[in-house]
Parts: sequence; structure tokens; C-alpha cells
Amino acid sequence: MNLKYIHIILLVLFFNQSAKGAEKLFLYKGTFSRSIKIEDLYKFELTKKSSNKLKNLIKLTGQKEKALHKILSVKIDIPLKSSSKLMNSHIGEVFLTRLSKIIYPNKISNLKLSTKAMRSGLLLSSFNNNQKINLIDFFKAYPNKNIAIDLNALNKTLKKIDSLKELIEFYSKSPFKKLKDGRSST
Repeated sequence: MNLKYIHIILLVLFFNQSAKGAEKLFLYKGTFSRSIKIEDLYKFELTKKSSNKLKNLIKLTGQKEKALHKILSVKIDIPLKSSSKLMNSHIGEVFLTRLSKIIYPNKISNLKLSTKAMRSGLLLSSFNNNQKINLIDFFKAYPNKNIAIDLNALNKTLKKIDSLKELIEFYSKSPFKKLKDGRSST
């Protein structure tokens, strides 16, 4: 059989399979673990009314409903072509690997697999939603039935982002701004 026909058959089989996105989100923080259905988060995003399970989870994590809704609703532009190139670059691999330590397929500790799942979820959700995604779109496109989020790792990352943001703000408002802009008289 010709190699060309084998490729065509494999493509047809690949695209014919109905790949489902995530159905459940598992949250881990030390010994604490809870799960919630992605559908509950989706309904909350649409209606702003939380299910009993989501209300309990919000209380346990110390979140506020409005803040959670805002996080779930934020749309981010992810241009397919440029983001695909970026994610397949060395810098993109490093970023995806670090992100895959926070969000990963539940009970699967293979970093390579987690990185591929992360890339796939981002690109598929971008493709399915006119190159814009939010967290729910990402969850629905994630190629595993169960997603885990390590809340400890997420908090550490958010603290690093805050300190980096402060550093950038300091640099942009500092007396060195003239040096940065090339306007110094020295």
C-alpha cells in the first residue's frame, strides 16, 4: 500500500475520533483536595449563580464569588499562528513546562505528557473560539477527562508575577527611565 494512502487513513481516523475535553477539575493544596465539574464552572460563568458544591469550594478556598467569576470570564487573545510558533520554540517549551507543573492531567505525573496537553488545550481552545480563550474554553479543550491544579504551585507563581510586576513598575518610574529611553545627559 502506498505511504500516501496510509497517511490519509491515519488522518481520517484521527479527526473522526470525538475527543472530549475535561469534565472535572481537581484542586490540590497540600493534603487538601476537592473536585468540581467543569460544567458547574461553565454555568457559574454564564449565570453568576454558583452551585452548592461551588459555594462550599469558594468558602474553603477563601475566594469571593465576584473575583472567581471575573477570573473565569476574562478573554485572552491567543493568535493561532504566532502562539503556535511561540509554544514550539525553546522559550515556549520552558513556559509550558513550568505551567504544566501547576495545571496537569490528574494523577499523571509525566511532565512531557502534561506539556503536550497544555499546548493542545491552548491551541485547540484558541482555534475553537476565534483566537480568544478564557479558562472555561481552555478546560473544555484540554485533552484529558480530569485536570488537576496545584494551588501551592499556583500561589508561588502568582507571588513571583507580583514581584516581577513591581520590579517592572519600579524600573519604568525610576530615575533610570531616562537611561532606558536614551535621554540621559551622562
